[in-house]
Amino acid sequence: MKDLILKGSEKTPHLELKQNGHFQFMGVSMPEDAATFYFDVIDWISDYYRSPNAVTKITVRLSYLNSSSESMLFKIFYALDRLQRAGKSIVSCDWYYDNEDCGMENYIQHVKNYAENITINCIPCNSLEDINYSSAS
Repeated sequence: MKDLILKGSEKTPHLELKQNGHFQFMGVSMPEDAATFYFDVIDWISDYYRSPNAVTKITVRLSYLNSSSESMLFKIFYALDRLQRAGKSIVSCDWYYDNEDCGMENYIQHVKNYAENITINCIPCNSLEDINYSSAS
């Protein structure tokens, strides 16, 4: 199993899903067809489910999500919640968001309720660009 790294664009997030259990979602997510864009991600997570790392650490820094991306992230977090429920991996997430973005904060709370077995730390920030993610590599 190889790491999955998708470079971000103006409309798509930068994604890093590593077999060592470190996942990153950064940027904006408003692809024309979110289902097609996220297909490889969901497929990769299905493969990861078969032989996951003992600890799965997710870092999210998304400044914008369109509604179809929100739906796809629910599917991703549902799959990761199943991984935690099955006892295959300890899954946690640090989710950074702009402290003035009430919509994103509400969405994160909704994800927390949906994926209740995952520890999701909701972290408000003054600027998403100032966050250092090199420790998750």
